[in-house]
Amino acid sequence: MSWNPHEAVTFARQNAHVHSSGYCARAVAAAIRAGGVKITGADAMYFGRSLEMAGFSQVYGTLIEGDVAVIDALPGKNQHGHACIYDGAGTWYSDFIQRSLYPGPRYREVQPAVKYYRHY
Repeated sequence: MSWNPHEAVTFARQNAHVHSSGYCARAVAAAIRAGGVKITGADAMYFGRSLEMAGFSQVYGTLIEGDVAVIDALPGKNQHGHACIYDGAGTWYSDFIQRSLYPGPRYREVQPAVKYYRHY
């Protein structure tokens, strides 16, 4: 099965909760699998590596449906970062429906570095 970003985003949208359950990378990995790409690993801290092993490449510029963001961890103990998938129309999904790229107020305040990935 080839990569279908629309299927991945549809899966993410249908399975997103109102609030985070703390398993963003697992949710994004499940969406990617629903879109037809085999991916292993589901820890946001190492998710960029998992994406690259699954055939995703880092991209810059205008984002499109199915692009994945990996956000660096916040400062402090037990921080893992964040992963989410873009619907192409302004909404980001992880394990929940996000109101912006950054998943919460502390992320919006600190604005840690973000890398974007796309499967070709």
